[in-house]
Amino acid sequence: MGVEEAFFQVLQGLSLIGNAVAYLIKFLFAAVGVDIPDWVIQLATIIVLIISLLAVGSKLNKIILVILVILLVSSGAGLLSGLLSVGQ
Repeated sequence: MGVEEAFFQVLQGLSLIGNAVAYLIKFLFAAVGVDIPDWVIQLATIIVLIISLLAVGSKLNKIILVILVILLVSSGAGLLSGLLSVGQ
């Protein structure tokens, strides 16, 4: 296993986390009767995470900050993988 394959595996895992968060939010909105595309949910999640990191990032415990950064990266990876697979 090379470095490229290991990086791809990590990126794929982060993408799966981001997609799982997006599907959970989509399920919650679908329960209310609102249909929202996946990319809108992922983009909104990224924006909310960035705003929350900027607003309270210095006041958070380090472990919470790391979790928020991991969620931000995973949402970005999910959005990126979704956008790249549209043309295929």
